[in-house]
Amino acid sequence: MEESTATLGLMADPGLPAQVAEGIAETVAEELTEEFGFRWTVDVSRQRLPLNAVGDIPLFQQAGRLRDSHGWDYLVYLTDLPRIHNHEIMLCDVSAEARAAMVSVPSLGAFRVTKRARRLVSALTSSAQQNTYDYPSEELMQQIMASRPVYRHAEPENDDVVSIFLPGARNRLELLSGMIRSNQPGRLVPALTNSIALALATGAFGVFYGSIWNLADALHPLRLLLISVAVTAVLGIWLIGRNDLWARGRNPAAAWQPRLDNAATVITISLGVVQIYLVIFAVLFVLALTIVEKGYLEEQLGHAVNAVDYLHLSWLSASLGTLAGALGSNFNSEEMIREATYSRRVYERRKLAGSFGDSDDSSD
Repeated sequence: MEESTATLGLMADPGLPAQVAEGIAETVAEELTEEFGFRWTVDVSRQRLPLNAVGDIPLFQQAGRLRDSHGWDYLVYLTDLPRIHNHEIMLCDVSAEARAAMVSVPSLGAFRVTKRARRLVSALTSSAQQNTYDYPSEELMQQIMASRPVYRHAEPENDDVVSIFLPGARNRLELLSGMIRSNQPGRLVPALTNSIALALATGAFGVFYGSIWNLADALHPLRLLLISVAVTAVLGIWLIGRNDLWARGRNPAAAWQPRLDNAATVITISLGVVQIYLVIFAVLFVLALTIVEKGYLEEQLGHAVNAVDYLHLSWLSASLGTLAGALGSNFNSEEMIREATYSRRVYERRKLAGSFGDSDDSSD
């Protein structure tokens, strides 16, 4: 490394970690340049590293090869993998000897992720550039994590590698929210366009069918709500079961981790399915207002109608359409399944392990 310049390789999993990395690269370079008095550049690389036999990412064993192959002086890896060690959540670890650090992005939580990641990457790079015997301090980590409980730990047999842990129930809830954000529930809508198309076609039939008009008019709003909850639940359960998204156990170091994975999957799928339902409802409502003439609807129902009656008609039609869309529905591609849930991403990481050593630049 030349004294006048240094390059930080900011490697990130595709998805939210890569978005964060690209968002902080320029600012991190400026902060490091100001801190050390010589020029730093940050090179962002999208790459998903595989798991080893115990379910972790052996970054420090691979750090030298990765730095050499890319021409980096230091390496920080942002992963979307929740990391657990001795029943505790790991936020990050850093090694001055390997000149590398790894950050679990879900551990940052769901809010102010970019700001926390920027400060954390700068602090870890400073530690790797100087030493890890004193840095990063617990006080600094608490500031970065908005006073959340943290503690610093180094293994006796390798005190060069320092890990930052997040103990307690509050941090587990923060991790869960971070996992859900990393899953990006909004991406389920474009991932299920085939199901949406089928649901709209079936729901449109309901808009035009007189018996559905009378049934929607007769049903109490509470019953309509129960129907919509039931059909969205059916779609969510179908997607989880059909695509084998239920985690049966991943990391023996933490018995509660599969429950955390499943909670993140259920909430992610639920949020995505609700968004899909709302899209179907909105389209059918516009269709009903456009096609079904008010006077004709009044003649069929036998009373004056207003926007509420059109809402009820669209509501029931959306539920019927969603139920039809649920039967046999699936994601548009395997990649979309993987990006939407942790169980599939972990499976892909394990598949990578067999071929990772054969390539110096294995990318996703």
